[in-house]
Amino acid sequence: MMKYPDWAIGPFTKPVAEPVLTASPEGFDSWAVYNPAVVFWRGKYWMFYRAESRQEADTPYMGTSRIGLATSIDGVHFEKYSDHPVLDATLPLELPGGCEDPRICFAEGKWHMLYSAYHYPENVYIFHAVSGDLIHWEKKGSLLKNPDGSPLATKSAAIVCRPDGTAAKIKGKYWLYTNSHLAWSADFVNWETKELDAVGFTGSLNEVCVALTDYKTPGQDQILLFFAGNLSKIQNQDYFYAIGEALFSREDPEKLLDVLPFPVIEATLPFEKTVDRLACVEESYKGTIFLDSVFQKDGTWYAYYGCADQFVGLSVCETKE
Repeated sequence: MMKYPDWAIGPFTKPVAEPVLTASPEGFDSWAVYNPAVVFWRGKYWMFYRAESRQEADTPYMGTSRIGLATSIDGVHFEKYSDHPVLDATLPLELPGGCEDPRICFAEGKWHMLYSAYHYPENVYIFHAVSGDLIHWEKKGSLLKNPDGSPLATKSAAIVCRPDGTAAKIKGKYWLYTNSHLAWSADFVNWETKELDAVGFTGSLNEVCVALTDYKTPGQDQILLFFAGNLSKIQNQDYFYAIGEALFSREDPEKLLDVLPFPVIEATLPFEKTVDRLACVEESYKGTIFLDSVFQKDGTWYAYYGCADQFVGLSVCETKE
């Protein structure tokens, strides 16, 4: 077994060898369900998943992504909430690519969903919606802005959260990483940004996934960043997309402190290496794993992940005493 440093979370294991969520026979999620954000609230697991329709598979943007909802009592058996999305692509900058890869957190008395709006073929933006009940969502538009007030083109919003999914304040600010920027805000509405390649150390195509703090010693922990991508440059292994962990400074969230030299979740099961949706990607047979949430409940870390851009899988890690 690989040796984990004190700051890392792991090892992860897969309690079930099948997907915990698959596509429906027809409708908005008839081709792919993947890259979910999951929270535990009021006795249930709430899963917000990216969905695509088989009817739109031949589009150059591989279908308009929409956000669906499924819930579970035991965290393994999920029931879809509706045959319609809870968040549809309706705004000009969300079309035609849609709403991708949601992240969920609780801040300022409400739930926040941050998602990538894909204005194919031009740019991707981080958009924002809020809710009081996790079912009805109010869109707020672009979260991050350029100095002139226009939407900032960037992707993937890794909000620095506590283990229960609440957004953490460090030095009076909320923080989030994107694939190209670091952002901070006192109120979760008005954000300042600066350019930052948080995973540039990999030398490969990688994306930020999840950021955690206060997971061992609240108020003292650094920031643990889960990232996804081709880890071969730093881990001397051959992957398409796997999950790695890096440590950033609490005092200076730009500063990289350490990197785990091996992946914590990788494609090992047949359904994680499916090439249906990713048939156009030469290396997809190696497997694709992507995270949008990691949270802790009753001493266990839950990492629900998208795999093969088509299914949802589950990995867990028992907390070390």
